[in-house]
Amino acid sequence: AVVSTQSTGEDRGITDLFLMASREHDLNYLWSLRKLVKLSICNIDFSGEGLDISNITTLLQELIVTNCSLKCVTQIKGLGRLRSLKRLILTHNSLTDLDERTMLKLRELTDLQLGYNLLRNFPDVVTRMEKLEELSLIHNQISLLPDEVVQMRSLEKLHLDNNVLTELPEYVTLQLPQLRALTLENNKLKPNTRSTQQTRSKFYYKIGL
Repeated sequence: AVVSTQSTGEDRGITDLFLMASREHDLNYLWSLRKLVKLSICNIDFSGEGLDISNITTLLQELIVTNCSLKCVTQIKGLGRLRSLKRLILTHNSLTDLDERTMLKLRELTDLQLGYNLLRNFPDVVTRMEKLEELSLIHNQISLLPDEVVQMRSLEKLHLDNNVLTELPEYVTLQLPQLRALTLENNKLKPNTRSTQQTRSKFYYKIGL
């Protein structure tokens, strides 16, 4: 385990914790860390009983759980309690979908990273996360963007590299007012379509054709 500490008010407490371990019970001491605002966990297999953070401080603002064999977000028990969470990174897992009830409780979330998973569909629930500014779905198996994407009025950055998209609907470039970064490398987009031409003219972009 690697721990970094910094002053919090008059006392000192752990606010930022990075943990790599091979045994799930190595996490038992986390629940007393009431000053924690960032928790990073990787290379622990949670495919069985999952990760229980139901007693962790609700002040947590950033949660990173990578390469932990997660199949669904409900395996992170207590995730919906983290009402102050602004950044959630669940890359390099085995996610196939997002639990709507859990995700909609994360009302302050602005950054969601779901790259390197097994998502076949664009997760519809993210289109109802009103404060989301950055979304990464790189290295999944997504073939289609739903019409509901236009509801993401706060979205500034959308990363869709290394999926199987064949089309970029025009509404992505026309109806997302805050969008300023769109990356689409290594998809199956058709060259010289109107939507890809608009993308070139409006955004910082990386687009592989």
